Amino acid sequence: MNFQNLEYFIATAKEGNITRAAEQLNISQQALSGSIARLEEELGCVLFERRPIFRLTYSGKCFYEKAREMLDIKEQSRVMIDDINGNVRGELKIGVSHTRGQVILPALLPTFAKKYPKADLSITEASTKDLEEALIKGKIDVMIGFMPTATNTAKMEPLFTDRLVIIIPKNILKETFGDKGDEVCEEYKKSRDFSLFSNIPFILLRENERIRTIVNRRFFESKISPVIKTETQNIQTAFSLSIEGLGATIIPEMYLKSRYALPGVYQKETKEKAVVLPFSADNKKDIIGIGYNKERYLSRIAREFIKMSLDRYKNGIEKDV
Repeated sequence: MNFQNLEYFIATAKEGNITRAAEQLNISQQALSGSIARLEEELGCVLFERRPIFRLTYSGKCFYEKAREMLDIKEQSRVMIDDINGNVRGELKIGVSHTRGQVILPALLPTFAKKYPKADLSITEASTKDLEEALIKGKIDVMIGFMPTATNTAKMEPLFTDRLVIIIPKNILKETFGDKGDEVCEEYKKSRDFSLFSNIPFILLRENERIRTIVNRRFFESKISPVIKTETQNIQTAFSLSIEGLGATIIPEMYLKSRYALPGVYQKETKEKAVVLPFSADNKKDIIGIGYNKERYLSRIAREFIKMSLDRYKNGIEKDV
């Protein structure tokens, strides 16, 4: 079976339009039609309905997944042969949560790029759930995220621990508790009674974020119906709005330490404008790890990146301060 025919078939299926697919592949529409026809003849079935629109038949839908798997095996084989021949090159696809990528990647990628200049780096920033799915499907080679994962195909090793903290603007404390704001904070430090903040407005990450899931659980356990001032997918936005007095927010503590993130740069201003308190009732910390899909071939550059990352963070995130 011709790999080029498979590539043409997948491109056409993705576009849903043979003219656009031909333009994308930089070939004539006639050449593309001929390629699909030869593939259909070889398989003994019709892959596309041509009218009224160009779409996959049931056979086409079934074959589409197998075609992707065959091309994926081809690519894994090519990478393996490159490794055998000692060619440290190719693309390294890294997946990281967009809440932590801006802190972790600047500490890793410049050094790695200098050591392996022939390696092309591709970064995917997404939610933990989406990253796990991407790892399973081979869309990323390496994942940096929470441990443990929801998929048993991932082989993860710990990089460092982190915990969530609450940022409460001092103006919000004043508006909510008057002159007793400091007393309430001290009481919270001792009791970790989150219900003390039931009347404080919050700026939260959106529902598809893992941090939001943890926060929602804490609200539920504390029997709080929070006042949500606004929601965002950008943790820097949440922090900036909080520091400027719009509401309290919950962020990873590493943001307050790293020189690569906005909170780390403005530590003095943060302390002047807000109070920082531990979020978890039991001082529990999250484990951030790095890993790969153990059911797929792992390239040499991916192995080298994982090794370098583990060496870089073996003494914890504080090395970036």
